Amino acid sequence: MILAPHPDDETLGCGALIAAISAEGGKAYTAFVTDGAGSHPDAAGWSRKRIAALRRTEAAGALHILGGGVPLHLDWPDAKPPKPGDPMFERTADRLAAWCRARNIRRIAVTWDGEPHCDHEAAAALAGAVADRTTVRLYQYLVWGWTVADVARRIRNRRAVSIDTSARRPQQRRAMACHRSQRGGRIVGAAENFRLPDFMLRLLDRPATLLLEIPRAT
Repeated sequence: MILAPHPDDETLGCGALIAAISAEGGKAYTAFVTDGAGSHPDAAGWSRKRIAALRRTEAAGALHILGGGVPLHLDWPDAKPPKPGDPMFERTADRLAAWCRARNIRRIAVTWDGEPHCDHEAAAALAGAVADRTTVRLYQYLVWGWTVADVARRIRNRRAVSIDTSARRPQQRRAMACHRSQRGGRIVGAAENFRLPDFMLRLLDRPATLLLEIPRAT
């Protein structure tokens, strides 16, 4: 399972991996932690409900291209994640653990716990809570983590798994094109018009997907 903080993180961080798993006859499920509705606050004519619905549609299009199937939406409020111990956090962890057991999911890949974004950190904490409730193996992938100046030092003690996904980069790029709201122009007039910077889109040029293996307490 790919656990993504927002719709588009699955494509940026693991799009080629999802496509590779699907092409080899495997099954890669995707779950989105937040509704993504906070990307364009106060845009005229765009309520949070409308933005969330648009981002669901974009994610469905991207996953169709990648072969990722129908995702699970956990619908946490964008940029306002609950913390471990909060009833919403614990209910979600229980729900997601049951969802994984029902589908015999053996591995979870989630955003790196050192990512400079509260939703990405919360997703990592949620994945850890699910791993504690199940027997899944836990991995982390980088999205905004690649922008951290000392990222090499911070991850050097973790076992890294590099998977050649270069053959699936064209699918990853087509999938990313579905996330039009995050690439500018579709939603305008917001107080903060979010647009993915070009250097983040260059993640789509990477020939391999890097996963960090996270050891679990025994």
